[in-house]
Amino acid sequence: MAKSGSPFVDLLVTLSLQILILAGSAQAQNVSFLVSGQFGAGPDPVSVAVGDFNGDGIQDLAVANHETYDGPDGISVLLGNGDGTFQEAINFGSGGNVASFVAVGDFNGDGVQDLVVANSGDFDSGNISVLLGNGDGTFQAAVNFGAGNNPSSIAVGDFNGDGIQDLAVANNSFSSDNVSVLLGNGDGTFQAAVNFGAGNNPSSIAVGDFNGDGVQDLTVAHGFFGSNSVSVLLGNGDGTFQEAVNFVAGDRAFSVAVGDFNGDGVQDLAVAHGFFGSNSVSVLLGNGDGTFQEGVNYGTGFAPSFVAVADFNGDGVQDLAVANEGSNNVSVLLGNGDGTFQAAVNFGAGIFPVSVAVGDFNGDGRPDLAVANDFFGIDPGLVTVLINNTQ
Repeated sequence: MAKSGSPFVDLLVTLSLQILILAGSAQAQNVSFLVSGQFGAGPDPVSVAVGDFNGDGIQDLAVANHETYDGPDGISVLLGNGDGTFQEAINFGSGGNVASFVAVGDFNGDGVQDLVVANSGDFDSGNISVLLGNGDGTFQAAVNFGAGNNPSSIAVGDFNGDGIQDLAVANNSFSSDNVSVLLGNGDGTFQAAVNFGAGNNPSSIAVGDFNGDGVQDLTVAHGFFGSNSVSVLLGNGDGTFQEAVNFVAGDRAFSVAVGDFNGDGVQDLAVAHGFFGSNSVSVLLGNGDGTFQEGVNYGTGFAPSFVAVADFNGDGVQDLAVANEGSNNVSVLLGNGDGTFQAAVNFGAGIFPVSVAVGDFNGDGRPDLAVANDFFGIDPGLVTVLINNTQ
């Protein structure tokens, strides 16, 4: 576990980890997680993503650090040891403004995983940065590409069916209210952004095929000041999208994820409600034609900020993990297989958990969790790792 040398931070980490071990060892409803440790990142980590960046078959972490302002530690990469622990972070410049989100893809087709970063903090302009991987866990210098105003979230997909990965960016600004689509050239560069309207204050974006036509579509949550809905933009297959259609998702629809929660082969949505929302996650079952049923709410901790999907208890049914920024825990909601969910089971996840990602960090075949702890600029920031020990 990386330490900063600051007595305050070291004491905070020690006490937090002791509490986490006690809170994270709870076991109920056939799901259990234990904290393997907290690992240093850059200041104010707000987003975490999973990949294998050095090709050793072990999953690693990439973290976007929000309090960097184009500093040298905008992105932290933590290489995995294969036992649920991670090496000391290696930092890379994020390319511009404030790193707010990180995603993983292979943008130049070399079989090595790359990073893409949303650079927020400017409501009148914005860009995203691409860091091409070298295959040894290091990355080339960030190259910037224009997006809309204040980009806050990125999804990776193939929107024109050419086999090359493209980008969709949620632009979290009242002055734009859109998403930017950047088609990939296949060499790690991207074409100029094309914008599509996406409702008020887009904060989160995800990719799915919601009408079963084999073409990738987009769904967008509308953020802290947005509407109580999610938008769906059906893809045309050529990299363009139809006009957004909104579906009721409940108060403060902040983050959205895609899964099949009732096993009908149709993709559904899960939406976390954020600060001053309903302390819940909404599930919108898909109808298979690109439309969705009204959201059904399930309780979480306080201020759920991010939601992820996996099968945590190995029953073949998809479950939810929700990072609760206001209650310092992660809620795991086991799916019943019919689109409904059991009551949340909470596990301690560090101070201000804002983002959660799923990976198998100790190689036992069970999905584990990595959580970015957004603690207001304390350096180093922390990532909490919870190992799945469900029997």
